[in-house]
Amino acid sequence: MWRASNVWVAAFRWASGAWLHDVVVHAILALATGAAHTLAGASLGALMVGLALHLGKVAAEARSWHAIVSHAHPASRIRFRTTLGAFAGSIGANAVLPARVGEALRLGIMRRRVPGSTVSTIAGTIVLETAIEVAFGLVVIGAVLIAGRSVGPVGSPMSFLASHLVALGAIGGAAIVLGIIGWVMRRHLARPAGAMAQGMSVVRSPRQLLRGVMAWKLLAWTFRFAAVYCFLLAFHLGGGLWVVLLVVAAQNLAGLLPLAPGSAGTQQAVLAFALAGTVSAAAVVGFGVGMQLATALADVAIGVVAVVLVSSWSDVGDALRPSRRRLAPVS
Repeated sequence: MWRASNVWVAAFRWASGAWLHDVVVHAILALATGAAHTLAGASLGALMVGLALHLGKVAAEARSWHAIVSHAHPASRIRFRTTLGAFAGSIGANAVLPARVGEALRLGIMRRRVPGSTVSTIAGTIVLETAIEVAFGLVVIGAVLIAGRSVGPVGSPMSFLASHLVALGAIGGAAIVLGIIGWVMRRHLARPAGAMAQGMSVVRSPRQLLRGVMAWKLLAWTFRFAAVYCFLLAFHLGGGLWVVLLVVAAQNLAGLLPLAPGSAGTQQAVLAFALAGTVSAAAVVGFGVGMQLATALADVAIGVVAVVLVSSWSDVGDALRPSRRRLAPVS
């Protein structure tokens, strides 16, 4: 009797597991089919406009960083072509490599092509540019968390008006945050702080910080919002500016832990959570995969062109060589 009961228990567990397995497989297949349908039905025109705006965003970000680098090296006439090539090369490398390894390429290119520069100085410019970008992203995430769904149904006039106010508040909040950062850093940079402080010296010039750095950064974020809106149209997802704000906030949240190349996987998971109840899960997956794939291909393409025109793969070794010297055993 004991053996017979165990047989029945094993049979029940097997049947339950098979049923659960069938449900999971069916759900995954349904999700994949819906995502494939979303990808197949993408509008090519809106997708091309979105990619053009994405490339404009990259160029505006490079211009913002160019102002930081130029201010840190006033004696050198740095061409924007060099800065754009270094920035685009790092973007392309980060699209296929994890943990933002592409920053080593950016550092190496500028170190070899800016006379009198040091690794610490160029690293300081990258840290400042990244800090500004992260500040904008955190303000957008905070704006979404504060606004929540209290702005009304997605797509309603109240949602449209409130989302515009949230976007303007995000920009104003970013300016305030950066102003505080600049004031604090200005006081610290008044003391001799070494080569890295030189890379951040633009914070001691409020006019240059606003006109040369912040203005281009604001333009880059404008391009970013417009590009996401076009990508939503390309994959036939509506919702207005509020949904655009949700997508951008999800991208920034996923980018805080860049473990995978381009935050792949993490970005889709955060998007699915952020847009839950707005559109179907299959549509979100199709949109997330399609947008990331399109932008990643564009980033890799311009990154390869940048490496060919203004750099070489030895730039990475040049960037890492000082670290190797420091780590080498002393005989």
